[in-house]
Amino acid sequence: MSSIVLQLRGVARSYLVGNHEVQALKGVDLDIKTGSFTALVGTSGSGKSTLLHILACQDNASSGRIILNGQSIAESSDRDLAFYRNHWIGIVFQQFNLLSELTVLENIALPLAYQGIPKSERLARALVIAQKVGLGDRTDHKPNELSGGQAQRVAIARALVTNPKILLADEPTGALDSKTGREIMALFHQLHREGVTIVMVTHDLSLAQKAEIQVNMRDGLFVEKHSVTDEPQSDAAVKPLVHTQGLGFKDLVRIGFVEGLLAHKLRTMLTMLGVIIGVASVIAMSSFTEGSKLKQINQIRALGTNMIKVIDKKLEGLQLNQARLRGSWGLQLDEVMALTQQIPTIQSYAVKREVKLNFVFGNFQQDPQIYGVQGDFLKVNNLNLGQGRWIEESDQIAAKRVLVLGEKLYQILGSPSLGSTLFLAGDPYSLIGVLAAQNRDSDLVDMIAQDDPSLQVFAPLQTLILRTQHLMLRSQVDEVQFQLEHEDQLGPVSQLIRNYLLSMHQGEEDFSMVVPMQLLKAKQDSQKLLDVLSICICAISMVVGGIGIMNIMLASVRERRREIGIRRAIGATMLDIKRQFLTESIMISCTGSLVGLGLAFLSVVILASLLSLPITFSPVVIATALGASFITGLGFGYYPAHLAAHQNLVEILRVD
Repeated sequence: MSSIVLQLRGVARSYLVGNHEVQALKGVDLDIKTGSFTALVGTSGSGKSTLLHILACQDNASSGRIILNGQSIAESSDRDLAFYRNHWIGIVFQQFNLLSELTVLENIALPLAYQGIPKSERLARALVIAQKVGLGDRTDHKPNELSGGQAQRVAIARALVTNPKILLADEPTGALDSKTGREIMALFHQLHREGVTIVMVTHDLSLAQKAEIQVNMRDGLFVEKHSVTDEPQSDAAVKPLVHTQGLGFKDLVRIGFVEGLLAHKLRTMLTMLGVIIGVASVIAMSSFTEGSKLKQINQIRALGTNMIKVIDKKLEGLQLNQARLRGSWGLQLDEVMALTQQIPTIQSYAVKREVKLNFVFGNFQQDPQIYGVQGDFLKVNNLNLGQGRWIEESDQIAAKRVLVLGEKLYQILGSPSLGSTLFLAGDPYSLIGVLAAQNRDSDLVDMIAQDDPSLQVFAPLQTLILRTQHLMLRSQVDEVQFQLEHEDQLGPVSQLIRNYLLSMHQGEEDFSMVVPMQLLKAKQDSQKLLDVLSICICAISMVVGGIGIMNIMLASVRERRREIGIRRAIGATMLDIKRQFLTESIMISCTGSLVGLGLAFLSVVILASLLSLPITFSPVVIATALGASFITGLGFGYYPAHLAAHQNLVEILRVD
């Protein structure tokens, strides 16, 4: 005796239409035996389609008991219902319901994807079924390249590929001509002879009469009573199911690429613009900012300003007298020498003292800055000689009247030859050298309180001290420059120098400390508002891009309701649909971010070359931008994905 694969007891289904309750099914009982061919016959509104939806686990009964393959499916979860649709039930639709972007073989294999079967294996199984239904030579074709009969054969093959317990057919010949309809029915009868259990819904009595069992329906009831077992299956219970892993990551990515990115290329590209602009702008602006900072730091190192400056406050009048009375005689050379001996991290030092003297050369009179210098002035300030020689120790000892000119001042004076005589306050001095030209950023020089040596005059410090002996209360030097080995020593060493000088000056702070590198970093910190602004621009662009993604995904849900229904009908869970649409939105956002990243790289390379900026990219900024695009796709794609997953399965399958 054949076993019962599907059993219904007192199954009813009612709907609310406005305030009126419509009874589509009124407590029907039915047994479907293994290997049987049952035809449900009735006119429109008889309840046969409603019954088919319940049999296919697409809809829930309002009351009654349904047992499929010994398993009670009443009040099953969405995941369990999807399992039944995918493993135990195969369904053939009247309108074929094939996915247009997939080939014949891919359409047949689609249910296996929701069982987590690898692509190669499911395509091999699909090929066997395709050959069985006479489609072995059409496997690479798309649905729009098939005749109606061929399309229906694909639908039958798709229903059979999971080896279901029962095959349901909804008006399988309704969209076909009579000749093709006979061919399809012949295929169904062949499948029946091979042992496939078939339940067919039809309004065609001639087709129903050829079935093994004919069940006529009218007004939600069976017209005649059918023989059923007296007792429900005793082993029926809600048993735990062994669920498969569902749609794999590769399939999700493929769907996201084909159906998300390529389905509407122009619309997708326009949607990506917000994300592209946001990612490109924040990465490019960050790169330009970091490149500019790096260039400034490199220029500071080139200027020789990895150093600490101690600058005399040049007190005058009463303040000067009071400081001297308190025991401070300003900056002195012996203090400088003591510091260089006590602090080993000081590599070099230089001192300078400015004097106001009338400068004359021939008929040309100028008032440039005139400095008496001593120590490693060239090394500390990273200067080079263009001509002649620098001031030597012998010049200091003998207090020689010799001068070195800055390159620009030398040009202004008409490029006098070495050995020429120049006059300071009427005293003759011999020109012994000229500084080499320096490529210095004037804005950077101002930013770090650096003088421009190209317009200055340099003489031995001892010579000018002798020349200005009448200024005895004045500090011996105006500025001391200490060059250190490493930048990280600037802070601690500057504090040591300050403490030492305060003790030597009896607590009188008649000097100031300047650390050019710290000045630069302070300036750069003050420009962080621009970084905040760039982040705001990026955030706004990402939000605009996210809104665009939400809009396109909502449109996609509306346009693809039928596809959602097909996927759900053959075994996709609500979670599968949600993951699919989330993957599509994330791929749109992440693809936009990758395009933005490429655009940022291209713009930075081109503009940095034109502006002579070092090319630098922050991995943290890039990772943050890419992460933000992922979050944008996830956040703004969640609602459309949730909406897609919660579509009413019965309703969306009716969409033409």
